[in-house]
Amino acid sequence: MKSPNTKIILLALFFGLFVQCERDDICISTIEGTPDMVILMVDSKTGERQAPSGFSIRALGTEKLLPQSSGDSLALPLQITESVTQFEFIFNQGSENQNIDTLQFNYQRVDQFINRGCGYRASFVLDPSPILILNSGNNWIKGALILKDTISDEASAHLGILY
Repeated sequence: MKSPNTKIILLALFFGLFVQCERDDICISTIEGTPDMVILMVDSKTGERQAPSGFSIRALGTEKLLPQSSGDSLALPLQITESVTQFEFIFNQGSENQNIDTLQFNYQRVDQFINRGCGYRASFVLDPSPILILNSGNNWIKGALILKDTISDEASAHLGILY
């Protein structure tokens, strides 16, 4: 590194790499990623938008419960590599009359290219029959209402789950 030519060459390489970065090589934090599906729990008898007491959700095949929101809506992450995602909806969790319904959410994924730094962002379109109750028997989930068929943001609810 005693040669001045070596220093100049290294400085030129560093400068060349620095100049090569373009604006779209960096993903700005204000760009939204893939949205979650927002659901409302709706009492089919009263029409009240509220989760029942002792209610929780977990992804099928895991023991980890999804965090509950304090409002009337819940955000569920959808799988971006599949066209279905399955969750267990648990009523009266931890009690002797616990009831678990396994729901399969059906959708189509639409990918949108943002830029080189951010890559792709997925949006989802709910199928005409958005849920399928996988277990038979004493189901406490009665059905679903599509409120917004395209899941492109988390600003409003996409699906109402009737119980």
